[in-house]
Amino acid sequence: MARMIPDAGPRPFDSKSREGLVYHALEKLPDTFVVVHSMRFAQVASKNLNESEADFVIFHKDLGILCIEAKNGSAYYDGSTWRYASGVPMRKGGPYAQALNVVHDLEDFMRDKGMQDTLLHCKRMHAVWFIGLSRWEFEGFDLPSEASIDCTLFSEDLVNPEPTIRRIFSYKVAKTHTKLSNKEATEIVDRILCPKFAIVPTGATKASFAHAQFAMLLDSQKRILDFMEFQRTAVIAGAAGTGKTLIALEKAKRLAEKGERVLFLCYNKLLREDLAKRCQGINGIDVYTIGGLAVKYCDGELDYTRLAEVLLDMFDRGGFPYDHVVIDEGQDFGQSNLEGEAFVLDALKDLVSISDNGTFYLFYDKNQLVQGTKVPDIINDADCKMTLYVNCRNTANIAKSASRSLGDSSKMVAKTLGAKGTPPSIYFSTDIDRQIGFVNESIVKLREQGAESIAVLTCKTEKSRLVATASKAGGKGKLYWGNTSVPIYTCRRFKGLEADGIILVDVDKSIWNPTGKYAAGPGLLYYTGASRACIGLAILCDMDDDDARLVLSKLNISSGKSPKRRLAQELNALQAR
Repeated sequence: MARMIPDAGPRPFDSKSREGLVYHALEKLPDTFVVVHSMRFAQVASKNLNESEADFVIFHKDLGILCIEAKNGSAYYDGSTWRYASGVPMRKGGPYAQALNVVHDLEDFMRDKGMQDTLLHCKRMHAVWFIGLSRWEFEGFDLPSEASIDCTLFSEDLVNPEPTIRRIFSYKVAKTHTKLSNKEATEIVDRILCPKFAIVPTGATKASFAHAQFAMLLDSQKRILDFMEFQRTAVIAGAAGTGKTLIALEKAKRLAEKGERVLFLCYNKLLREDLAKRCQGINGIDVYTIGGLAVKYCDGELDYTRLAEVLLDMFDRGGFPYDHVVIDEGQDFGQSNLEGEAFVLDALKDLVSISDNGTFYLFYDKNQLVQGTKVPDIINDADCKMTLYVNCRNTANIAKSASRSLGDSSKMVAKTLGAKGTPPSIYFSTDIDRQIGFVNESIVKLREQGAESIAVLTCKTEKSRLVATASKAGGKGKLYWGNTSVPIYTCRRFKGLEADGIILVDVDKSIWNPTGKYAAGPGLLYYTGASRACIGLAILCDMDDDDARLVLSKLNISSGKSPKRRLAQELNALQAR
């Protein structure tokens, strides 16, 4: 692990910047790297105090110094000026110029310390990290002259930043080469990086406490990862937002770094696409849905029984190309109508057991059992079970709303990492025009809250009355809300993913009073959909007073004279008018 400054976790930062994600990504670098978060410079020239800040400074004795400017919010370039989505110009000429200016400030600081000779032996570089942007989204842009995609990191690099950082360091910079003596390298760390880091007292006790909780969460995740090093098979349980996918990806990456092959399996196609993007650039990890795996091994047929037979045959004859199997959202594999499913999981577990170092890990949440009707037997029969308890995705108010939909919130997540946030808004109406109006208003309000990614999730299907009325078709079968770019998904399809803002629609009495052989359990669709929201949640209930009264009875709550208002209170939401 890299030497982190400070080592107790990131310094206070604006939660919208998500610099904490970058901090913990850089933490994964080898111990030959030194990483400083929020390094500030203060210089007085002509009685003027000039201040600047490097979001991250990375030092390596054999590579040099890299200053990184981290950006998370939406931005655009208008031909002459970098601007935020609001239109406000970015300071100091935009992210690339800002990062370069910090390099110059660092050089001046070293000269002031009498280390001009050291500068001759140390390469200095700059880069920009767009935290919420994928590389493929950025490749189509016509960049201004000061920007280069080759000196840019993206969301994919949060998984494993080392290859990109080493690639940037490999570029030639004028005639400067890094050839530092041990003494010079020690001076850079002890005189420049450590003594001159920013200590910025915020005076915000709640924010400091939230950052402390963040560090605790990462420690708990590391403990599970460390425990898994000595456990060849395990199932890991956790409520929505507790970091199951994060740990699954990190474990898969660690296994792949050893030169071993990993099969990363999930159920949803949308989740597979997201996981595949997050594994880009990592050799040795193949991501499939269970259906995709069946098609691969069954001559293009979606035949789970035959897949199980093929896998069992591999157990006897060999030919299985993977050393390890990691399964995310494992509860999805419990469909009673998915013939052969139990044998597939058992066969995969048996196949990796053949290898001396083979492992099998399954992550699940029993409260997101919306694809099937039962938890797979392999989960119930597991010898080793671990549980995650800290929610690191939702604000406290969103987590509370999601958990209360299941009726017994005391059994849900004990700790919530995020800020308290604002309570979700909830609107009751059976009128289609008013429902559409509420969704339109919610999109505007979520954007005002700072939500950059927003999704409309229906608890029904994409053919529901509301979705059919208000949606428009896009490419590749995608649906969007009205004339906006806000996508529409079902709760089932979006499970395992997240967005800054979620608008949960088609919430009616059937969510708590399900019928049909394959219907999700009471409240599960609400819980699954609401828990996808990171910072903002709006809920559209297709209910009248009688419907609300029925839902309250299912939650064992007295309705009183105002059942809709009482249901809003129970779901920890503010009723919109």
